[in-house]
Amino acid sequence: MKKIVLSLALASSLLFAANDHSVEMMATIGGVKPEGNLDLKNQLNFGLRFGTFVEDKFFDMIEFGIERVNSADYKNSTSDTSINRFFVDLIKEYPITEATSWYGLAGVGYENIRTPLFANDDDSFVQYGIGLKHWINENFALKAEARHGITFEGNNNLFYTLSFVIPFGEKKQPIQAQPVVQPQPAPAPAPVFVPAPVVDDDIDKDGVPNALDKCPNSPKNQIVNQDGCMKVIRLHVNFDYDSAKVQTQELKKIYEVIEFMIANPDFSVTLDGHTDAKGSQKYNQALGLKRANAMAKLLESKGISAAKITTNSYGEDNPVASNDDEAGRAMNRRVDAHFDK
Repeated sequence: MKKIVLSLALASSLLFAANDHSVEMMATIGGVKPEGNLDLKNQLNFGLRFGTFVEDKFFDMIEFGIERVNSADYKNSTSDTSINRFFVDLIKEYPITEATSWYGLAGVGYENIRTPLFANDDDSFVQYGIGLKHWINENFALKAEARHGITFEGNNNLFYTLSFVIPFGEKKQPIQAQPVVQPQPAPAPAPVFVPAPVVDDDIDKDGVPNALDKCPNSPKNQIVNQDGCMKVIRLHVNFDYDSAKVQTQELKKIYEVIEFMIANPDFSVTLDGHTDAKGSQKYNQALGLKRANAMAKLLESKGISAAKITTNSYGEDNPVASNDDEAGRAMNRRVDAHFDK
């Protein structure tokens, strides 16, 4: 049963990037349980909400909402009343998986009571609560929420709602810094009737002649490939969903790293974890580090000293292929190994 649940969660999470939009529109339905001295019976309410994501704040979203109770019966009277509530909340989300997150909220509002009785009248209120959000696909999510409202007169209400979420807009993408390419100086012309100066045939001392060196300014004390560029062993390891366990069929490339470290004991290795662009950036950053650490533990189990291993995560940054299709995303789910002396 556990495998079936995990498979369903993985299938739904692969359909979308859960946090690539900037606005959420929600239709809600739920109930209200009055507490204390309100003399009102339990009520059915419905409403609309508008939420917009914000950047560089301690919260993730600001949400505006309106809810209405068409008919609220008084306990000690044959009268009833309608109630309109208007509110604004600040929301902070915490990812659980690529498709699911829980969140906390706090806000203020105002309620209008059409037929005031038994000290029930228009009043402002504060509220707080928690909820769970799950994306069914890229165009639809569900939110289950409970919150507690307290009026300025001290009356209390417990709200429980189910929201139907539709995303809109695209988030601004951070501007990626472009690498600065240093122009190569033109060789000085040889003076007439003077022998040409001796040219260093390996300017960066990496063992690859300048004529064949595609990276003539590679850093010193690094292992390079036949083109003179930093040697990187790219490990396209397919992990199980939300797991850092390395499958047996993925060990071939990992043994290349192990063999190299055994043959070159003076070198250390850096393991860079990468993910595709599905899910939130925060979740992918943690997932990339988990994958790099899994590789590090495997190297240590094969006799490589932990002091020789450094782990790092780029998350969804630095892709090697497009994230627009599954083939490209599979290439981006990887761990890269490079070496330093």
